[in-house]
Amino acid sequence: MQDFYEAFYRLAPHSSTHAEFCTRVFGQNLCQHGFADMHQLDMLIEGLELKPGQSALEIGCGNGMITEYIADRTGAHITGIDTIAAAIEQAQARTTSKADCLTFIQGDINALALPASAYDAIILIDSIYFSNDYARTIQDLGAALRPGGRLAFLYAYGREPWVAKADFPVENLLPNRTPLAAALIASGFTVTARDVTRQDYEIAQRRKAVLTDLRARFERENLQFIWENRMGDANGVIQAVEDGMHVRCLYIAS
Repeated sequence: MQDFYEAFYRLAPHSSTHAEFCTRVFGQNLCQHGFADMHQLDMLIEGLELKPGQSALEIGCGNGMITEYIADRTGAHITGIDTIAAAIEQAQARTTSKADCLTFIQGDINALALPASAYDAIILIDSIYFSNDYARTIQDLGAALRPGGRLAFLYAYGREPWVAKADFPVENLLPNRTPLAAALIASGFTVTARDVTRQDYEIAQRRKAVLTDLRARFERENLQFIWENRMGDANGVIQAVEDGMHVRCLYIAS
């Protein structure tokens, strides 16, 4: 996956086709890679209740366009961390005039060295999946929160195509039973969940339709690898939801 993301951030930010894809699917071009549209981002912002002067951290920030949007909306200072050097370099170069409210550094979710009690909120948008140990990562995140701080996750859980339907634990699709929810609760967090599975399904359908419409343009820009990845994700979500084996939630943990 490292090679994919390095290629993605080298090429996607300069693509008019990818920008149109993001605008049509998500509502605004923030160089999105996951399934978080503007409605989900705004729900996350509302749930965190960040205020000017507060400090937040986003893990898995990519090239920081979503991070910048959240900072602009809230007035909080946000630090973005991502493992891809090119993505961090793009974020730093694009936001030099906003250094008072945005900081970007390269880092790995599995090797976090966060300052203690430093953040009012920590945000993970479709990035907790890269953690090799949810419990350890959540422990690290909790230690970095100030008293009263909150964690926010946009997170999907469902059957992968290579997992037999009979082997998938459907009981863990309940919002308070997903692997992430279980790890948060076991770590002592109080968790609220907002189920956005229906929206996830609609985004996947929209994603598939827009990708079909833009396929030739992706090919002309030699971005077939992005097209194939995104179409595969869309088909996977559509099938899993229709099989009743997929859930997506916004989690706020405190």
